[in-house]
Amino acid sequence: MLDKKRNLDENKVVTIIGPGTTVKGDLESKGTIRIEGTVNGRVDCEDTIVVHESGFVKADLIGGQVIISGTVEGNTFAHERIEATSQAKIVGNITAPRISIAEGVMFEGQCAMKPQGQMNIPKKDGAAPAKVKAPAN
Repeated sequence: MLDKKRNLDENKVVTIIGPGTTVKGDLESKGTIRIEGTVNGRVDCEDTIVVHESGFVKADLIGGQVIISGTVEGNTFAHERIEATSQAKIVGNITAPRISIAEGVMFEGQCAMKPQGQMNIPKKDGAAPAKVKAPAN
């Protein structure tokens, strides 16, 4: 998805799923998504996915970077990095070139640190995973 090197910015939020809001279905965004409510479906973002402490996601997350402070049930892939803060609860596999897991995180799954060109990110239609090429610098 990321075809060139870009600056990721978790503070420049373009979409907010607020507390008390439930989204069923897939989300796609070029800009940062902040999840404070509930999402049931794939989240695909070219920038940053932020799962707030109040956020609950039952889906695969694919982003430039992913910051988790809430609950995620699904696999998480990041082209740059994954950060799990001390409040995070993750049930699923995480894959990124850089991963930071704070003390106190509840994590059940596998952790793989792989360069972008070696990540097997599942396709949208549920087909077999596709290898993602690293962006050109």
